[in-house]
Amino acid sequence: MFQLGVHAIISIVIYLITIGLSFQAMKAVQLEKIIRKGHVFETQLLYLFIALALGFLVGNFVITFIDTSMQLSNLF
Repeated sequence: MFQLGVHAIISIVIYLITIGLSFQAMKAVQLEKIIRKGHVFETQLLYLFIALALGFLVGNFVITFIDTSMQLSNLF
């Protein structure tokens, strides 16, 4: 039971880190060029959703990679 709690905390931390990194990466993207002028709120909301989706996908990859790597010890 303790291992599940540790895994949950590590997963949350990884998700928060990857979402934060994706926000930083989204600063380089200029969506204003393809969004109509005057739609500031919609553009900010799109930035938020893209950063959350990208952070979730990268975090999910990292967590799955760590879990799979830990299971390799069962092979030997």
